[in-house]
Amino acid sequence: MHTIVRVARSRLAYQNVICSRVSRLSSQSVESETADKAPGADDAADPLVLKDEEIAALQTKLTAESKLLSDMKNKYLRALADGENVRNRSKKELENSKIFSIQSFAKDMLPVSDVLEKALESVPKEERGDNKILANLYEGVSLTYNQLHQVFKRHNLVKISPMDEEFDPVYHEAMFQVPTLQDTGNSYECYSAGLCASI
Repeated sequence: MHTIVRVARSRLAYQNVICSRVSRLSSQSVESETADKAPGADDAADPLVLKDEEIAALQTKLTAESKLLSDMKNKYLRALADGENVRNRSKKELENSKIFSIQSFAKDMLPVSDVLEKALESVPKEERGDNKILANLYEGVSLTYNQLHQVFKRHNLVKISPMDEEFDPVYHEAMFQVPTLQDTGNSYECYSAGLCASI
């Protein structure tokens, strides 16, 4: 990338030299026409005076160098744009990986949440009042369950409970069908609640 810039700068300096020589030539030709000198008297003495063929060759070379300079500038700008695109793409991929990195961990933790929930449901309230050890165990499991769901919530994972909702194949997985009197299309029984990333 740096080589292109150096080449472009040296070509630009070369073009400036050629332009200055052409402008000097044109100004000197105007002066020589106004002066009462014999044509060709000072041409041999002044090395800056160029003939028409040399001027045409220099202008052709200047045009070719200008085209080469614009091509190199175009390539340089394209390389900068490609670098910026790669940077933006990698930044977006990094953000996506941060968003979805928790997904596999949450998927593995979902059965733990289900087991804790089933453990809480399996202990009747009457037995908790009679047995102090069972009440303490229930309270510990309840705190663990709540803490786990606070962590889920902090990472934008929301519990989906399909009960009394219409079956949606995007969020729900059907295990079996149950014949009912009314065909509402709602979920009948939930084996395991799921989590959804709310972004």
